[in-house]
Amino acid sequence: MNSKGYTVLGWIVWQIATRVAKRKVAQNRVKLGAAGVVTLVLIGGVIAARAGGDD
Repeated sequence: MNSKGYTVLGWIVWQIATRVAKRKVAQNRVKLGAAGVVTLVLIGGVIAARAGGDD
């Protein structure tokens, strides 16, 4: 397979993967939001602990 063939194959795979990913994100939007909030709280705790420990 030549370079152009790999380019076309890569484009097709990219299109399929992005559509599947968008569908999965739409299905799990609540779970992803909750995970994001938990992550932000943990990062905030680490920052607060570092700020408190510098005294």
